[in-house]
Amino acid sequence: MYKQRIKNMHIKRNIKNKSIIGITKQELKEYSRSKGFPEFHGGQIFNWIYLKGIEDFNKMTDVPERLRKKLIKEFFINHLKVEKKKTAKDNKTTKYRFTLYDGEKVESVFLKDLTGRVTFCISSQVGCPVGCLYCATGKMGLKRNLSAGEIVNQVLTLSKLEQKPNNIVFMGMGEPLLNFDNLIKALKIIIAMGIGHRKITVSTCGVIKGIYNLAQTGLNLKLAVSLGSAIEKKRKMLIPYSRTYSIDKLLKALIEYRNLTKRRVSIEYTVIKDINDSIEDAKALVKFAKTAGAHVNIIRYNPISQADFQKPDPKTVERFKNFLIKKGIRVSERYRRGNEIKAACGQLITKG
Repeated sequence: MYKQRIKNMHIKRNIKNKSIIGITKQELKEYSRSKGFPEFHGGQIFNWIYLKGIEDFNKMTDVPERLRKKLIKEFFINHLKVEKKKTAKDNKTTKYRFTLYDGEKVESVFLKDLTGRVTFCISSQVGCPVGCLYCATGKMGLKRNLSAGEIVNQVLTLSKLEQKPNNIVFMGMGEPLLNFDNLIKALKIIIAMGIGHRKITVSTCGVIKGIYNLAQTGLNLKLAVSLGSAIEKKRKMLIPYSRTYSIDKLLKALIEYRNLTKRRVSIEYTVIKDINDSIEDAKALVKFAKTAGAHVNIIRYNPISQADFQKPDPKTVERFKNFLIKKGIRVSERYRRGNEIKAACGQLITKG
C-alpha cells in the first residue's frame, strides 16, 4: 500500500510539472529568454543542475529570484531513488537498482579499476527488446524506453552517491540505438557536463539504422558491437533481433561508421562453451574483424539462471584469443567484475 501511494505521488507530481533533468543547455537558454531574462542565465541553471548537482532551485544564488520562482512553479529536481544496492567484495564494483517515477526499475553499475579510474555502466531502457539468449535483461522483454532525463539522472545520481566518472559506457539494460532520440539528447547533456566524446562508449547488438544515424550526429563516440558470433546462423540463434538483417549489412554499417567518425569499432565477443568457442568460430571472427578494422574484446560468458549455457573452459579461451592474435587481430579481454553481485555483462535484471 505504501509503495503504491509513493508511486501515485510521483505520477501526480509529474502531471503538475516536470523534471528539469533532461533539459539541454540550449533549451534552458531559450527558456530563460522566453521568460524575459538574458540567455546566459540558462547556462547558469545548467551548471547548478548538472555540474553542482543541487536539488533546490533557491540555492541558485546567481540566478534572479523572479526566474527561480518561475522554475519552482514549472519544474522539480529529482535524483533517482535507490531501491537496492549491492557492492562486490573488492569494494570496486557496486550495482544500484533505481525506482523511476512510474514504479518501473532500472539498474546501473559503478566500477573502479586498479588505477582508480571510474566507469559508469548506464542503462537506456527498462528491459530490452533484443532478446539475446545469453543476457538476463533480454529475458525481461521491453517495458519502456528511458527518457533523456532518466538516462542523465543515472549519471547525476551515481556521481552524487559515489564520485564523478572518467568513462561512461552504455552497456547496461536495453539497446541504446532503439531509443535513439532520447539517447542523443542525453549524450549532448553528458558531453556538456564535461565528459569527453572519447570517454563515452555506446554498445549495440547491431541496429543498422541506428549505427548510420549515430555516425551522422558528429559526436564521434566509441562504438561497441555485441556480435555473438561471426557465423550468420549462430548469430541469429544467439541474438534473435539479428534475424531482421544480414551480417554483411552489419559489416557494411560498421565500415561506414569507422570511415565517417575516424573511430575504431570494438567487437564485444561473449565466449560460450561449445557454442561459439571453436577454431571455426575464431576464423569467422578474424575475417569479420579484419574487414571492419575492428578491435575484439573477449568476454567470458557470465552465467544467468534464465539460460542453460556454460562458462567456457579457460584453456579454450586462451587458444581462441591466441588464434586471433596470430592472425593480426588486436585483442583484449574484459576483466570480470561484479559477477558475484550479478552486475557483470549480461546479468542486469530488475528482480531478486
